[in-house]
Amino acid sequence: MQFEIIRDENGKHQIGGEIPQDFTIPKNEFLGGFHYLGLIDNSDPLFSWLPFKVNLIHPIYTDEYFVFLDYSNPNSPTIIEPTDTASSTSAFDEINKDSKVIWEGVKVSLEEKEEIDEFESIGICGQPEWLQDAEIPKCPKSGKSMKFLCQLGSFSDIKSTFSNVVPTDGMAQYFEKLNFWCDGNLYIFIEPTTKTMCYTMQNT
Repeated sequence: MQFEIIRDENGKHQIGGEIPQDFTIPKNEFLGGFHYLGLIDNSDPLFSWLPFKVNLIHPIYTDEYFVFLDYSNPNSPTIIEPTDTASSTSAFDEINKDSKVIWEGVKVSLEEKEEIDEFESIGICGQPEWLQDAEIPKCPKSGKSMKFLCQLGSFSDIKSTFSNVVPTDGMAQYFEKLNFWCDGNLYIFIEPTTKTMCYTMQNT
């Protein structure tokens, strides 16, 4: 069963937006740092299995394939992997450690669909649509397979409200609208018992 993430001004969840005042980004040296990507609210019956409301963050402009975070304190997660964020690289020449992009906050809800056009949607919950081979991460704390939370795509038309990035020729679109490795997806997993999150990206 799949659910499409759709715009809904009365939705419980949010994609993008400003970092909440009570949420602390982990200390890191990723190129471009962590970007705030929104909130999944466990008051929604579809997410009642979540142990807390999940603030989504990821260093979307780095080349990091897997990022594992410890959400034991849901408002102040810490980095499990990678252990050396200072050695992060980026395919975007414009990105440095001071780069910052903020995305508009869009309220969303879930709608069950038999077919979802991922090139027209914000994202998907229920079952992932892999662009490459399926890769279900193992929790580094428990060794258990992690549970799929959601995926976010690159064609949501969610716009930036702030950016200090000076794009090179032909690259402006990648800092004006939310995307993951230009045309990819961000897959988000959780191991509820250890409160561990995994973020991984694939592109075509």
